[in-house]
Amino acid sequence: MKNRWKIAMVATILCCLTSAQAIPPEDEPLQLSPPQARALKRIRSQYEGRIQDVQLRLQGRRLELAQMIRSDSADKATVKAKLDEIINLERERQQLFVDQLFEAKGQLSAEQWGPFRQRVLRRLLQDRRMGGQPRKLESDPTSP
Repeated sequence: MKNRWKIAMVATILCCLTSAQAIPPEDEPLQLSPPQARALKRIRSQYEGRIQDVQLRLQGRRLELAQMIRSDSADKATVKAKLDEIINLERERQQLFVDQLFEAKGQLSAEQWGPFRQRVLRRLLQDRRMGGQPRKLESDPTSP
């Protein structure tokens, strides 16, 4: 029962965050100091390669799964094993995202963290609506 309550609470928070007043305009500056901007850029580049590597492996495993399922001789156990690989890679990708987010948080003041977090949530919701993968935002030093 506790898990259902937590899930409902997260869903409610995410719904509220999509309102225009809860999310600051994209052009609202975070007023990063030069060292903060460099640190965020370093964090992003540090994780970018790792995340792209996981993405490539995910694409490969998904293709393999599709080929298995297309085959007339698909074995249930083999398909399930491939699905487990995909789930584990997806978990790894999401954990890298969380690690990156909290490493960025460590570079920001409490006043900067709120707007930064809202930008991240906004991008996640936009990407989810568009059904795509998270965008690569090289020109934005505040991008996680």
